[in-house]
Amino acid sequence: MEDFSTHEFTVLRETIRARGGARILSFLAGMASWALLLILVLVWIPNPVAAVIPLLVLVATFEVVRVLHLVVERIGRYLQVFYEERGETASLAPPAWERAAMQFGPSVPGAGGHPLFLPIFLLATIANALAIVFPGPLRVEAITLAVPHLAFVGWMIYCDRGMRQQRASDLARYRALRDTAMPDRARP
Repeated sequence: MEDFSTHEFTVLRETIRARGGARILSFLAGMASWALLLILVLVWIPNPVAAVIPLLVLVATFEVVRVLHLVVERIGRYLQVFYEERGETASLAPPAWERAAMQFGPSVPGAGGHPLFLPIFLLATIANALAIVFPGPLRVEAITLAVPHLAFVGWMIYCDRGMRQQRASDLARYRALRDTAMPDRARP
């Protein structure tokens, strides 16, 4: 069973690495696609309604980044609870990356940037509004098209708040699962 446990740990760490890299590449590809589409809309479709097209790309990019981050964090908490907090006596100390990263993060504000790239997405959403403003919209068009932009900003802020609570929530849920499913391994 020890071989399975070692294999699981290795595969999950590789998954974190791969998805962490995919998050950054998805962000870069999505932002490049959004910027190109915004330029095309501003040049070729000077209609305020066309601002929704690049906004959809921006929203989709944010969702991909958010889900990849969520999964990476969730796997990290699983490793922390089921591998780092095992409570088993072993000849070697258990891995401690997840605990160390979790403790390091909050103590150094801004040390690693925003995991959801929120400031950049907020700036991009504001820039996307140029596709509404430049064609000279009617007042009703400007108000109507501001709604999806503001809804997206609200969604990003909501997701950011959820992300800030995710680690503690996932830790509590995994610990409860571990203690319920494996009471003999539960930590005092």
